[in-house]
Amino acid sequence: MTLALFGKTRLAALSALFGEPGRALHLRQIAREGGVPPSAMARELDALVAAGVVEEARQANLRLFRVNAANPLAAPLRELVAAMLGTRPAKPSAQAAPAAAMRKSRQLELSAPFDWSNPQIPDDALIAKTAASLRFEDVARLCAHYGIDRVRSVVAARVADPLPRAILERQLRNIEAAGVDPIHERAA
Repeated sequence: MTLALFGKTRLAALSALFGEPGRALHLRQIAREGGVPPSAMARELDALVAAGVVEEARQANLRLFRVNAANPLAAPLRELVAAMLGTRPAKPSAQAAPAAAMRKSRQLELSAPFDWSNPQIPDDALIAKTAASLRFEDVARLCAHYGIDRVRSVVAARVADPLPRAILERQLRNIEAAGVDPIHERAA
């Protein structure tokens, strides 16, 4: 019966978003949790944004979505989704938005929320996860915040694959050779 009301994709989108109101989720995360192809989820989220029920924000190349709590349909939809899934409705947490804003990935202005699954991620784990993306700007931001020696140490300890390790070492040498804080230098 629940699929007759909304369909699999819409129900997956709503259950992911209303499961944790106030928390921004990226498109692929919502699609993965719902077992739906990202292209189908993108169309569904576009429709929900157009309806004003969901808000979209961009962080680098990621599309982030969150429930629009100001929309008058938000509370009734939350209750309807909870009833359809047989759960109690999650109430928007007053701490949800500040917690997302305080994520280390956001503080460091990284290109992706590498700590989305764990806002309290240990620094070395964040360094390793971010470095594994091989994005030069992110590696530079890590070096500016944690220091090049610490980033180099984490890469040496946690990156086993020789190709990514070689790429990261080259990036670190380039950052070191520049001898400047690449983040603040770019802003000047």
